[in-house]
Amino acid sequence: MRARGRIAGIAFNWEAASIRERWKRRIGGNFSGSAVLLGDRIYASSEAGETHVFRASPDRFESLAVNRLGDESWATPTICGDRICMRVVTGTGDMRKEKLVCIGTP
Repeated sequence: MRARGRIAGIAFNWEAASIRERWKRRIGGNFSGSAVLLGDRIYASSEAGETHVFRASPDRFESLAVNRLGDESWATPTICGDRICMRVVTGTGDMRKEKLVCIGTP
């Protein structure tokens, strides 16, 4: 499924050995960056600045959190040690600013 030329926000799990879809869930929004796996959690930031966190489980979709940092996000979240860093945009027009936000223990 595509929306306005971008991949629409659908999370899915495929079993590689059988090439069988195990589950699929619409999480909403459009995503330009890639999802990132850290432990048993997947982080995916939408273009609207929402980061979806869900469990990496072959059995079912389990949403853990949805957080907003900024008004837009076009980049892939980056994991560095115990920190997650994201490039976000705040404001519009002449007030538009890009910034790097890092969360966690330095």
